[in-house]
Amino acid sequence: MINLEGYRLFVTGAGSGIGLATVRRASEMGAKLAGTIWGEDQRAALSAFVADEHIHDLDVTDSDALDNAIGRTIESFGGLDGALACAGIISLSTSTETTDDIWESVIGTNLTGSFNLARAAARHMKGIGKGSIVMISSQIGLVGHPRAAAYAASKSGINGLARTMALELGPDNVRINAVGPGPIATDMTAETRSIPERRD
Repeated sequence: MINLEGYRLFVTGAGSGIGLATVRRASEMGAKLAGTIWGEDQRAALSAFVADEHIHDLDVTDSDALDNAIGRTIESFGGLDGALACAGIISLSTSTETTDDIWESVIGTNLTGSFNLARAAARHMKGIGKGSIVMISSQIGLVGHPRAAAYAASKSGINGLARTMALELGPDNVRINAVGPGPIATDMTAETRSIPERRD
């Protein structure tokens, strides 16, 4: 059994889906938690597991806001042992249907948001010589998807980012991994799952 008693963890996208499920499980295992939400409607779900002062309503593409939230967490917790990048969005658009706004929004949230978290956490962890960073990728980042051009690109980018950071930070005893789930029943995948042949 993994023991996370006293483990200090920061999670983006902590108010729903994989992020919220991770927070719930980590809390049950004794971790000290802080995380981000996107909109006040997510606060109630997260507040069952995370103290209000450690819930940060922010846009993960805003590196200054995320850096500040992580800095406050490190100061409050006395350090940071792990960081998990779960914030993500999807747009069911083919490559020719993808507008500039869709592209920038999906790439920004999924890839840039993951980078912002990983960079901020890595700066601290490198300095103390230990830590673990996990980014949520997707099987779509490996095999593609006929109606998710921006999403597939963002998740492929996470895979490359994780490999690069692992090479850079491994000598400092900081582990970097990307996890590529298949379909998960979350709010983000509800539209896809609503189409019977796709769900099946």
